[in-house]
Amino acid sequence: MPQPSLVQIVQDYYAFRGLTQPDAGQAFLFLTSEVGELADAFVHTQAKWVRNNPDRERDVESEVGDILMMLTVFAATQGIDPRDAMLKKMHRKGFTLPEE
Repeated sequence: MPQPSLVQIVQDYYAFRGLTQPDAGQAFLFLTSEVGELADAFVHTQAKWVRNNPDRERDVESEVGDILMMLTVFAATQGIDPRDAMLKKMHRKGFTLPEE
């Protein structure tokens, strides 16, 4: 059985949560803000950086998940599946997956 696309997984998640998917502009802004949160979480792990809110919970893995979800939502508004787009880009550079 084939795996669901990233777009389908995110759409199912929004349905499960009873949420309305953001439009292209909202998804792009959410994506940008999540990249900032990932940067903050990563910087927090660096020993020489002093943060304004050192006790705030930061989680790099969680922020990567948020970014992937928002990138997928944005891509879906453009009719693109991020996995397919990545594989097409890699294929243009000569790379193919072993099962292809």
